[in-house]
Amino acid sequence: MRTRTALFLLAFSPCMAQASILPEQDINVHTERDGDTLQVTVDMKVQVKPRRAWDVMTDFERMPGYVPNLSSSKILARMGNRLKMAQKGTYALGLWSFPFESIRDVELFPYTKVTAHATSGTVKSMDGVTYFEADGQHTRINYNATLTPNLSIPPLIGASLISSEIREQFQGMRDEMVRREQFAKQFSPSIATGRKRLQRRA
Repeated sequence: MRTRTALFLLAFSPCMAQASILPEQDINVHTERDGDTLQVTVDMKVQVKPRRAWDVMTDFERMPGYVPNLSSSKILARMGNRLKMAQKGTYALGLWSFPFESIRDVELFPYTKVTAHATSGTVKSMDGVTYFEADGQHTRINYNATLTPNLSIPPLIGASLISSEIREQFQGMRDEMVRREQFAKQFSPSIATGRKRLQRRA
């Protein structure tokens, strides 16, 4: 699988995260194409709590470190739970590659929903919503979006190629969720021990 950006680095052994990462087939992506308009649905289940999934999928300025096709992601303005953000990157679809830019209005509904509406960039229109739902020790994430790029999509690019690229994005986010979860588990015992020592001294 292509790796176009470096993973976000922390002092943490990558093999620990790899052991818990689910196969990519567990990320279900469905793409329908009507001319140049795309209807995308993603469903995936991750063995982390909703707060962990939320933290990764709303960590917008660090996203280029773990979302493969993203080169830049910046928050331009913030007012409470409403954000204006700018993202840049490149989609690689078979033999074709498409640079993209997007300015989006994002609204956060902690820790259950994120909505996004494109206001400018390389899309004529884009509206998306992401839902987070606790499922035992897992979180189920459901993403739905309708978008129409400004550039015409070549006819040879089918829904399967588009789905593959989207799946790669979500796999990057899922892997980061698992990596952060393992990192937290690795250091939580030492933190708890330190707190006990401080309490005894007090």
